[in-house]
Amino acid sequence: MATTKGVRIWAMAALMGYMLCACGYRDTSNSVVKKIVYHDTIYKDSFIVEKLKTDTVYFDSKWLRKLFETAKWEKWRNYKDSIAVEYPEFMKYMPDSWERKLHVEYHGISMLAVAYDDESDMPVLEKYEAVNMGAVTKSVNQNSFLLAGSVGDRNLFFEKDIKLKNKKWLYLRVEFPSELTWAIDPLLQYVLDYQVSFLLFAGDS
Repeated sequence: MATTKGVRIWAMAALMGYMLCACGYRDTSNSVVKKIVYHDTIYKDSFIVEKLKTDTVYFDSKWLRKLFETAKWEKWRNYKDSIAVEYPEFMKYMPDSWERKLHVEYHGISMLAVAYDDESDMPVLEKYEAVNMGAVTKSVNQNSFLLAGSVGDRNLFFEKDIKLKNKKWLYLRVEFPSELTWAIDPLLQYVLDYQVSFLLFAGDS
């Protein structure tokens, strides 16, 4: 029969193990190198949303929300179209980015900002009608429109398309796992509220 002291030690060890999982344990040992995958297991409001059979780092939606709320933002400058877009600095700048395209990612969350030329000079409403078929949620404004819907089985997208001038357009698009909608709301709000920021000259900061 276990002693009271033994039971107490076992209970403390179990509690510490649970806290390490729930609060974001990171192995700081230099002897073992592990590949960290963040979205294999996600805790949301103390319930397991999804669990796969791989090693993972655990965190909850409040932790991720705080990360987006407190992030410093980097500015991406598109000098060809004289516009700027910002993104959280912890998101990784992807190699397929170029002069008119920004692509950043963070463990399954991606953000795109793409400027392009359309062959025809469509009014905003006409363009909106042409591209909104796959969207579940949509709305149109004087010089922009919003689209939101599904991408594949478990991802969602949120997009803002803006007519810059004549045949020139810009769209901002975020794709993310559906269970992270609340957690990345600050990024979605940035896209929703974005107004074109024009650069004044080539060295504009």
